[in-house]
Amino acid sequence: MTIHKYLRKELLFLLSSSLLALFLLSGCQKQPDLLFGNQYTNLNSGANIVLVDTSSVIVSTVLVDSAATASTGYLMVGNYNDAYLGKVMTRSYLQVAPPSSTGLPSLDPRIDTYDSIGLVLFAKTGNPYYGDTTLFQKYAVSQVDTLWQLAPNQNGWYSNDSLPLGPQLGSTVVRIFPNLTTSNGYSSNTSQFTGDTVRIRMNQNLGQQIYNMVYNKSDTIINNAKWLRWFHGLCLFPDSNVNFIYGFKDSAVMRVYYRENGVTSTEKSIDFNITDKSFQFNNIQTAYNSKQTTLTGKPIDNLIKPTQNPQVPPATVSTKVGNAGYVQTIGGLNVKLTFPYLNAIALRPDYLSTLRAILTVRPIPGSFSTIWRLPPQVGIYYTDQTNLLGIPLSASGVAGSQTGNLVLDYFHPLNTVYTYDVTNFVKAYLLNPNPTTASQIGLMLSVPAPNNVSAFNRLIIADQSYPVDQRITLNVYYISLYNHQ
Repeated sequence: MTIHKYLRKELLFLLSSSLLALFLLSGCQKQPDLLFGNQYTNLNSGANIVLVDTSSVIVSTVLVDSAATASTGYLMVGNYNDAYLGKVMTRSYLQVAPPSSTGLPSLDPRIDTYDSIGLVLFAKTGNPYYGDTTLFQKYAVSQVDTLWQLAPNQNGWYSNDSLPLGPQLGSTVVRIFPNLTTSNGYSSNTSQFTGDTVRIRMNQNLGQQIYNMVYNKSDTIINNAKWLRWFHGLCLFPDSNVNFIYGFKDSAVMRVYYRENGVTSTEKSIDFNITDKSFQFNNIQTAYNSKQTTLTGKPIDNLIKPTQNPQVPPATVSTKVGNAGYVQTIGGLNVKLTFPYLNAIALRPDYLSTLRAILTVRPIPGSFSTIWRLPPQVGIYYTDQTNLLGIPLSASGVAGSQTGNLVLDYFHPLNTVYTYDVTNFVKAYLLNPNPTTASQIGLMLSVPAPNNVSAFNRLIIADQSYPVDQRITLNVYYISLYNHQ
């Protein structure tokens, strides 16, 4: 639909200077009758603002095979079954090392006795989480069963990397209250009532062995390289099917407890901290990005997957995957938007210039809730035939990136929208004289850093098969000058 809107007084002043200059340059032509001031016209004999709100928007989901998940600041652990995406699971790998030789205690067998070993995880308020916080989750830990070695030409650890594991060393069942804080009078934000920590008791024999090494000042304890050849690292993973993922701080500690016995018995400990955070990474497994043929019984089963590395990330049009686009950047999902007929606006005989363009993105009704939360920010970026993220698209006259200005309404879901000023994109698009080249240019919706590697919030976008008030729309406002006799 095309709607003619006649100039409002506040816009007339802004346009008068540019229009006057344009008319002076074309003095050999008969000029239109511009009516400035307090008079308005409903005749096609002046300058109008025209709204085009029927622009076609093609929605495609782009699947990237992996994301860089090392050094994100969080150990992301948990799993859930998504109504749209199927099974999603994440586990975390980490290396720990002994304290320096000067930091090791001098153990005295006459008074010091080994007690236990455990993994201490920090559940700080503000840590990322996703899913049902009312549920108890079972967390387990195993030792990594191989040396950590990057593949040739690999410069870091990614979400699709994994390492073989040895037997389970310990586990615990706990509920985390992610929004509670001890500063507000709560003694703990976990069901263990251990402040802001979750503690997993580990294998006693392993703890005794490490304690003896410390006592003997073993080379394996003193020399960090030897330690990592003996104790390769740990993997923290969910050991139950609960719809909850939580991000522990990457300041986790493997702690050996012992007691110093005297007149009174004092508990002491030796901490093995994460020393190289570039070797702490999260392994994310999803049905839609699995190397195996994993069917969920959902439309996303039809998503085109990468078949080789490297390759252009494949894009699947929305009509193949349930008339929707899927954004879950941590799992490799972004949405590409293309506009195949947008150039036609510039071919209109009355078209003078683009005034403004607004893109409105709406999630599918029922696809989000207080449990399955939307990303609070979704960035918009230039893209092309490579299906990669380009530079962020800035709003007209404003520097910096856009994140959607999310309006969230759980009571009236149809009012929930992300909105973007795409004026700069549309202006450049309409100036492209080659329709073939223009059809390869588009916009990409993706969760921006740092949430792109630490948050599982996802957005399911309604394509243009949905009713007008439920679908993605592009509104283009342009200045119209009608032909005069």
